[in-house]
Amino acid sequence: MTVIEFEAVAPEAAIKSFERKGLEISFDWRDVDADEHARTFTVAKAMRLDVLTDIRGAVDDALRNGTTLDQFRKDLTPKLQAKGWWGKQIMSDPLTGEDRLVQLGSPHRLRTIFDVNLRASYAAGKWKRAKDTARRVQDQSGQKVYLRYVAVKDDRTRPSHLNWHGTILPIDHPFWDTHYPPNGWGCRCSIQILTERQLKRLGYEVSPDPDIETREWYNARTGEIETVPTGVDPGWGHNVGKSATRAEAGRIFADKLRTAPPDIAALALKSDPDVVAEIQNSYGLFFDDVIATGKARGERRVIGAFTPRTVEKLSDFDSYPQNAAITIGDREILHLLRDAKKARNQALPESFVRDLPTELSTARAVLFDTQEPTLLYVFDVADDKLAKLVVRIDFKTKMRDSTGKRIDVQTNTARTASLVQPGNIKAKRYKLLDGEL
Repeated sequence: MTVIEFEAVAPEAAIKSFERKGLEISFDWRDVDADEHARTFTVAKAMRLDVLTDIRGAVDDALRNGTTLDQFRKDLTPKLQAKGWWGKQIMSDPLTGEDRLVQLGSPHRLRTIFDVNLRASYAAGKWKRAKDTARRVQDQSGQKVYLRYVAVKDDRTRPSHLNWHGTILPIDHPFWDTHYPPNGWGCRCSIQILTERQLKRLGYEVSPDPDIETREWYNARTGEIETVPTGVDPGWGHNVGKSATRAEAGRIFADKLRTAPPDIAALALKSDPDVVAEIQNSYGLFFDDVIATGKARGERRVIGAFTPRTVEKLSDFDSYPQNAAITIGDREILHLLRDAKKARNQALPESFVRDLPTELSTARAVLFDTQEPTLLYVFDVADDKLAKLVVRIDFKTKMRDSTGKRIDVQTNTARTASLVQPGNIKAKRYKLLDGEL
C-alpha cells in the first residue's frame, strides 16, 4: 500500500522553485501578469536591479535558513535605507510619465514581500511534490491522486476560501488551474495530497464539480478587462506550481536536446514548435539573472538546435556534430553585449540576445565556414544590416552541473555575434546549408 505522509513540503522543493525565478523590474504589481509573477521575482517600485537583487537575496536566505520575519526585516532594512529605497518618495511612473508620491520600503511592505514569496514558493514546491506523487502512485498501484483544499478556519479567513475548505478533486481537475492556493494577498490556504485509499480510510468523498463564478476586473495599468474567479484576488487566479513548471519544462527538454543524437534532437525541435517557447522561457530567466548580476559563473543553457537539413549537410563537410543542441554560456552573453561592440555600432540589441531561442527558430540562413568548424546563423534585423551569430561546432569547454561542480563538456556553442553588412557573409569560405540569402 502506498502511504503518503502529511508533512509540509520539503524546503528544498520551495528553494528550487524560487531559484528558477528570473528578475522582473516593475513599477506596479499590475504591470506583470499572473503567470509571469509565478516565473519571475518582482517587487513593485523596485526599479533598480541592485535593490531588487538585495530583496531577492534576503528572500532566498529566508527560504534556505528558515529566517523569521523579524530577522528578515532586521537584515534587509539597513541595506534598503542605505540605497535610498525607503519611506515615501516621488517617483516617475514609466507608463504615464507622471510624478507620484509612492511607498517604497517599510515594515509593512517587507512583511508583504516576505509572506507572498515564501508562501508562493512553498506552494509551487508542494505542487511539484503532488505531481511526483501522482506519477509514482499511478505506476505502483494505478490509484488516482486527489488534492484537498485546506483553509485556516479563523476570523481572518475570507468567507469564499472557507467555503472551499474540504473541496476534494483529482489533481488534474481544472479547478486547480485557478483556485490552487494561495488565492490572494495574505491567503494562508494550502492543499493536502491524498490517494484513493487514504480518502476511504479518512471517510472523505470526492466533491462534485464546483460552480465557478467569475467577475470582470478592470486593470487600469493595461487598460484591459480581465475575468477573475469570484473570491480570488486579481493577479492570483493561476496555479503557481504549473507556471513554475512550464519554465522547468523548457530546461528539462533543453537538457534532452543536449544529450540526444544529432538527427533525433534536430527532428524533435522541428516537429514540436511549442518547445521553442518553453526553451525561451527557461533561457529568458537565465539571461535576466546574468544581466542583473553582471557576473559569469560558468553556467550554460540550451537555446536551440540545428535543423535536420543542417545536420544532414554538415556530413558533406566531415563535420557531423556529436549532438545538435546549440548552447550559450553566461560569459558569451556578457561578451555579446560588451561596451566595445556598442562603441563600434556592432552590438546586437539586448532584446535580440534575450530572445535568441525564438530568433534561432526563424533564422534567415545557416552557413558553414569551411576554414573553421563553425556555423553562421544569419538574421534580418535592420534595413541595411544583418545579424550574424557564430556557433562553434563541438567546442570543448567547462560548465557547472546541477550540483555546482565544474565539468568538461563538448557542445555547439554560440561564441560571438554582431551586426554586419550583407556583403560580409558572401565570401567563398561560407557555404549555404539551410535557408536563403
